[in-house]
Amino acid sequence: MSSKAEVTGRIVELLQLVIASSVMTNERIARSLGLNVVDLQALGFIARHGGHMTAGEVSQQTELPTSTTTRVLDRLERQGYIERSIDPEDRRRVVVRVRADGLPTAGRGGPDDPYQGILAGMQRVHEQFTVDELEVVARYLDAVKDVR
Repeated sequence: MSSKAEVTGRIVELLQLVIASSVMTNERIARSLGLNVVDLQALGFIARHGGHMTAGEVSQQTELPTSTTTRVLDRLERQGYIERSIDPEDRRRVVVRVRADGLPTAGRGGPDDPYQGILAGMQRVHEQFTVDELEVVARYLDAVKDVR
């Protein structure tokens, strides 16, 4: 039986490999969409946040300086992924929205989905685990996702 320290060491090593692989995969996917990886990740934050955020919220979520966030949003808007509009509830605020026709089909399946192979591979892996085991993994990832 492994000790907690041994298991923790294995988890840290495996997470480093997962992160490195994810970074390289996201770089490849971003390039395939004509984006850089920071722009793709910012777009992902906006999409996961219901498809709309203020520029300040994007800056806060991505931890990018506001000047960098502005440049990222400028590029995403120029490439048709997002649009800016006045918040109807507070006309002083500008809301950034993902364009319905501009969002890559990430996670939705289909031949144009750059994540299709990854999702299929994850499904094959998930078939090897029970729902209870996957719940533990999900709980663990939720607990460590914000560790900096």
